[in-house]
Amino acid sequence: MARRLAEIRPSIRHLFLIVPVAALAWAGTTPFSDNSFLWHVRAGTLQLDQGRVLTEDPFTMEFAGEPWRTQSWLADLMYGSLERMFDGIGWTPYYLFFLIASTITLVLLVTRHRTGNLGVTAGAAVLLCWQAVPFAIARPAIFSYLMLAAVAASLYDRRALWAVPGLIWLWAALHGSFVVGIGLVILEGIRLRSRRHFEVAAAGAVLATFTAHGLGVWQILISFAGNRDALSLIQEWQPPDYSHPFMVPFALMVAGVVFTATRGKLETRSLIVVVPFLLFGMLAVRNLYPAMIVVLPYAAAGFVPEKAAAPRRDPALLVFGLGAVIVLFGLVGLLRTVTFAEDAFPPPAALDVLEPGPIFHGIGPGGYLIYAQWPERPILVDDRAELFGREGFERYIDVSDGYGWEEMFAELDISQALMEPDWILVRELSEAGWVEVYRDDNFVIASAP
Repeated sequence: MARRLAEIRPSIRHLFLIVPVAALAWAGTTPFSDNSFLWHVRAGTLQLDQGRVLTEDPFTMEFAGEPWRTQSWLADLMYGSLERMFDGIGWTPYYLFFLIASTITLVLLVTRHRTGNLGVTAGAAVLLCWQAVPFAIARPAIFSYLMLAAVAASLYDRRALWAVPGLIWLWAALHGSFVVGIGLVILEGIRLRSRRHFEVAAAGAVLATFTAHGLGVWQILISFAGNRDALSLIQEWQPPDYSHPFMVPFALMVAGVVFTATRGKLETRSLIVVVPFLLFGMLAVRNLYPAMIVVLPYAAAGFVPEKAAAPRRDPALLVFGLGAVIVLFGLVGLLRTVTFAEDAFPPPAALDVLEPGPIFHGIGPGGYLIYAQWPERPILVDDRAELFGREGFERYIDVSDGYGWEEMFAELDISQALMEPDWILVRELSEAGWVEVYRDDNFVIASAP
């Protein structure tokens, strides 16, 4: 190892690997807007208090006690522990940066292994960090990126295959997307015609049932798959908008796959892995980054120059000096104060005018209200598609559009409403004599007369 380190020739090109990662540190401290993450935090503190994983809904008025499992129980426990340790969520940027940077590092190691070219690997780093910006979310889905990258990296060394079942077991405790990792192992087994890969995939699937939910880990997935109609109402589960700027890195990767294939640098059998993951990425916005994690190292192989560049050694003082500046730039971004996005969370001034008791609110603020006001205030709805289903979501959407609010409010004894200014319900309540007690650019609160 010491000999290998001594053979490394530091150059300016190495810095291109860390520039995009340092820039990502700034993206991780943009105003916090992840409502879903906040109910995960509260689920974590509740599990700590009860000493068990959650198997029924504890948060809502209408679904309280209904069967529901928190699939990310281990991540929730971590969130709850950190929230209590630091008395808030100020640790979130560091956690986000660590997970995304670790994910990118693993993918770049695989890319360097496949290409053997530093420049091409640096280009992959730019695309990975660029695409990571909209996916650097605090909720447990971020663990799925790291675990997928770890599984993919393990598959490139037969000696590391033994680690894959353990990674799948850990992944199953962190997030329900562990089946994507099992799928990758199976596809690699088909590509390599390797019986050992199928044995590893089977071992991972068996170990997944030895997490806290036992066989319930599969029931969670079945329930989730059975609520596809509800997921279609959530933006991240909708097909990607190919005109949106954040699609550019993925589009460039797809073009890279085509370019690599036309140059004959993409083996036909590699399509067994590449094509399914490209299609997976095109199914929903949420799938874009996992697809890139798997496919990008294959696409990068087509950009390796036919003639290798001669090794170069730049002055060590210059390289390490510039490296220090880049790292310092990243640290400055990472140390910025965390703020809440004003368009995602009602500000303290809005919460101060709310009276005790149930309120009507939309799907978006549900997670924040669970975090900030439960159990003192019962919650109506949040974004748990597997619990509410399409019918449950549509009921609240209809009320925000002004339909059926009288019946719901009478049934649930609701005398307050937290709304967005452009909702039709704002006008309906005003015409019914409700009094507007708070308004800003993003939220309106009205009380019954």
